[in-house]
Amino acid sequence: MAAAADTLLGEERLLEDVLASLNAGELAMRRFREVARVAGLVFQGFPGAPKSMKQLQASSGLFYEVFRKYDAGNRLLGQAEREVLEQELDMARLRDALTRMRSQRVVYRLLARPTPFAFPLMVERLREQVTTEKLTARIERMLAELEQAAR
Repeated sequence: MAAAADTLLGEERLLEDVLASLNAGELAMRRFREVARVAGLVFQGFPGAPKSMKQLQASSGLFYEVFRKYDAGNRLLGQAEREVLEQELDMARLRDALTRMRSQRVVYRLLARPTPFAFPLMVERLREQVTTEKLTARIERMLAELEQAAR
């Protein structure tokens, strides 16, 4: 069991797993907008006549997409990705948490019914099932059943 916890909570593929689990490209593109502005890559307009935020987003988004496609090693892209990982995702803290979790004992229990933590997963499963019943009605029925079982 300890080997399973070590594998599950391992740090070997932490970066790849985190990037795959969220929309890291969107986070990096937002961060790139600020990096491009500081680097002078995006023209902000003349004094007294600044460009709108929408125009700045479009300009930096265009640069981001072009760099992604044709210059993947671009330093500005790398800077934006590093800032996302260091400041927004706090990878060092995530690594520390995984290390702490690996040192603890994992206890497996067979449950008679789903716990509250399982509810979002159950809703996701319901969403994928094809039925004539509306999702809200199925969720309300499931909630009623869980509340009845908890009494």
